[in-house]
Amino acid sequence: MFFYDFPNLLAILIVIAVSFRIGLIPLWLSFSMGLLAFTPFFLNNVLFSPSYMPDQWQYFNVTQGIRSFALESFNESAPVEAASWMLALIPMPYIETIQSLGFFNRLMATILIIWLYSSKNLRGWPLLFMVFYPSLLLYSSLALRDTLVLVFMILSVIFFLENRRLLALLISLPLLLIKFQNFLLIIVFFIAHLYFSKDSVIYRYRYIFVIFIIASLAPFIMSIIEILDISRLNMFIDDGGRRSTYVHMRTIEDFIIVALKSAPYFLMKPLPWEADSFLTFLQSFENILILAFLGFMFIKTSRLDKQIAFKWLVYLFAALAIYGLVVYNFGTAVRYKFPFIVIVIVGMAYELYLKHGKLILNKSSRA
Repeated sequence: MFFYDFPNLLAILIVIAVSFRIGLIPLWLSFSMGLLAFTPFFLNNVLFSPSYMPDQWQYFNVTQGIRSFALESFNESAPVEAASWMLALIPMPYIETIQSLGFFNRLMATILIIWLYSSKNLRGWPLLFMVFYPSLLLYSSLALRDTLVLVFMILSVIFFLENRRLLALLISLPLLLIKFQNFLLIIVFFIAHLYFSKDSVIYRYRYIFVIFIIASLAPFIMSIIEILDISRLNMFIDDGGRRSTYVHMRTIEDFIIVALKSAPYFLMKPLPWEADSFLTFLQSFENILILAFLGFMFIKTSRLDKQIAFKWLVYLFAALAIYGLVVYNFGTAVRYKFPFIVIVIVGMAYELYLKHGKLILNKSSRA
């Protein structure tokens, strides 16, 4: 198995070595990413069976079929086929094993970190977070679409913060095909950013804007709740739940209670005593560390700019609450929430740099 994917590993190591050689990244970062490039070898068929996340086979089979020009109907969902076409276009040598797509995703994550470091001045704690965040390392080393989703989300956020708004919107459009709900939440970010930006039309008329949104949605609130409840039920059944045990969301009161509970539940689940495997136990421990790190980042940011810290806190709460309205099983929360954790950490740090020329650093990175 190793020999099949050695060319893919070598491609990543060459990208890292060239980036170091031309001065884009320092030695410690190139060494760290070089070691982490081996991660796909130690997940599927080692740490767990590929059947633990069975949708990997869907992306593997479709992507391999596209690479082999076997373009008959794949009988997979539209998002799976769209993501597989995007993965197939990544210039990596081989896709022979389920680990192969893990290397495809690891290449994307590696290039993203190099770009953020060299072009967007990502340093200190946010950089260390991007490199060593366990969930990012895990899902960017598997045969899944999550790394694609994260890349499009981060690029959209970065360019929108730079006021390159049309480019940000264009880059977010692939999310329509591969993960529609994340596209909607990126649009929520665009609107939230404009709402807090003093040079925007929305900010000047922000009270009228809020009244307009409430007035526009009010007549359809029960229909919205019904649609969310159906989506929530479907995801509950997909995650192995029984229809007879599902608790419906039928009233505005139910909607408000679920929304308020969703964000903290989504952020903290699974809890250590809910772990049913070694991997979920590690994820529960990670949740504690991430909660502490987010608190640290918000405190550090608020000391420099309270409005930036408040805006990103509101966005994180809103994104997790909206996702939680649909996702009934919080045991799957780690996979759904990690892109939002990443864009909040990176986006908040980058906006602080753009606005004040200041970085959220640790002592070693100052040196």
